[in-house]
Amino acid sequence: MGKASVDKGIAFEDMVEVWLSLKGLAYEKRPRIMSPIGFYIEVDFLVYDSKGKIIVEAKNLEKPVDRDVVMKVWNNVVILGAYKAIIVSSSGYTESAVKLAKRLGRVELYTLEEIVREVESIRFKPQSTFIEPILTPWTALKWVEDKVAERKLFIFKTERGESIESIYIPLFYIRCKIPVDQGKVRETRILVSALTGLPLAYDQKSRIIYDALEHIVDLPKDILEIYRVHAGRRVARSEIIQYYGESTWIRLMKHLTPRGLVKRITERPVTVEIINIYPTIDALEQVVESIEKTRKTDKPQSDFEVKEQLYSQGSITLFLEQVLRAKTQTIIQLYAPVYKVKLVDNRGNYRNIIVAGWIKEPTIYNTKYFI
Repeated sequence: MGKASVDKGIAFEDMVEVWLSLKGLAYEKRPRIMSPIGFYIEVDFLVYDSKGKIIVEAKNLEKPVDRDVVMKVWNNVVILGAYKAIIVSSSGYTESAVKLAKRLGRVELYTLEEIVREVESIRFKPQSTFIEPILTPWTALKWVEDKVAERKLFIFKTERGESIESIYIPLFYIRCKIPVDQGKVRETRILVSALTGLPLAYDQKSRIIYDALEHIVDLPKDILEIYRVHAGRRVARSEIIQYYGESTWIRLMKHLTPRGLVKRITERPVTVEIINIYPTIDALEQVVESIEKTRKTDKPQSDFEVKEQLYSQGSITLFLEQVLRAKTQTIIQLYAPVYKVKLVDNRGNYRNIIVAGWIKEPTIYNTKYFI
């Protein structure tokens, strides 16, 4: 995969994000950060590792990056307290930019070609564990047609299965500790999708596995913390204003209302219920139990497409810590088989149904990734 294929198929910034993900780094994309002197700074990526913060800037310019860009990035390093910066350029660097970066010593310069080569070298390392499918594609297709397809008068099918794809999706098997009631900590296991960055939960009654917490994944950090503390509670407007200020109350309602995470209870005084969408630990563990006794191999079956991870171990660990207060102990990558069944109705409209291929009793996997 050379530069041409990147230009044609993958956005330049996306390639930089893939590079960060494959290196297992935790990062935020395009964060707006308040500087110590009161103004906002926006960077392409703010990366975290064991040493501290790293600023990463992706420069997709027609001309080589000049010294002015290097100096601006270095200033952001100083202001934000990062220990270094990385600039990735699609068009190279001027001689003065290279000299300035060497003199400053805290700005590393990469080209697109270097990033592509490193991504390829990481991708072609031996893969992780693959779960062997229990269901066959034919079983999954027939089950979807029989149990999921819509019917007219409860008898005549109005949808049919047009095609089916066999896919391995990347997951992270995580052992961690999660705080529970009264300051106690529970050791547990979680499966997290490396395609969405979200934990998987299992509704056994409905036989549905789903991406949990998707409605709060993009909440600002301060709003997320307030939601975490008050989820499932009824709170008065005056209580939020007393502890967090009126502007925070306005922002809280602005973010939670369109997501359906708040319900007005009384008008005078204003009281609301913060809707709790956190899955139970049992629902998280039941997904893990569904894969723990399956047969596994080190190679995928030849007729399966293998999806590459979009979220790094570091990013997922950071997310779990922010949302669940989870302390990760071990993390292992594995791949689980799913079947994507395309249902088409009489008018040509279609929808995709994802079936978990590692569970004997057919189970739907609801995920925003395949929408």
